[in-house]
Amino acid sequence: MPAGTLRVEVSDARGERRPELRPFRPGAESGLDLHPVGAPATSWGVEGRVVGKTVWAELAMNP
Repeated sequence: MPAGTLRVEVSDARGERRPELRPFRPGAESGLDLHPVGAPATSWGVEGRVVGKTVWAELAMNP
């Protein structure tokens, strides 16, 4: 990982559904879980685990 990068990971036991960054829709009540991290992230992804998954995002930190 490059210097000045912050990596955030969140894991859960449910691996059957993969998250996706969907277009923002004002007034939407679901499907917004990745926007706070996915939008400003330099990269993000999902890694399957034996049980569940880990969603990760890398953000560039300002010096």
